[in-house]
Amino acid sequence: MKVENIEYRSLCPIATGLDIFGDKWTLLVLRDMLFHKKLFFNDLRDSLEGIPSKMLSNRLKKLECLGFISRNEGVLNKKNVYYLLEKKGIETLPFLVEMMLFTTKFFYDHLGKTYTKDVTNRMAKDKETYIKEVIDEYNKFKKKLMSQIS
Repeated sequence: MKVENIEYRSLCPIATGLDIFGDKWTLLVLRDMLFHKKLFFNDLRDSLEGIPSKMLSNRLKKLECLGFISRNEGVLNKKNVYYLLEKKGIETLPFLVEMMLFTTKFFYDHLGKTYTKDVTNRMAKDKETYIKEVIDEYNKFKKKLMSQIS
């Protein structure tokens, strides 16, 4: 499958990372899948930030083509498509955690206590354990889901 609209500007790792993650929506899709276990298009579309359907469709295709997620058809209803994170997608968690820690540290006045409880407590105190727990939790979720549909 060809990845459309991805042009790597240079061989710089930061520039390449921005070519992959630098849009307004990609990290939010990964966030919703990792932290909120969202599987379905409509659930991802209905996130607080309100991603437009066409944009979400493009981001899901891009993430699938790059190997971050897999697209799966429902067993009983082929129209019931769901998305799962693959290893590469799961491994974005440390990056997301670092972004959350940085943003909470320097923009706490904007964020307040609404979404920062885990960041200021669990993540900041023991980042590695927090990351391991979230990854383990997602992998258990995925394994249980796969056993239910097999």
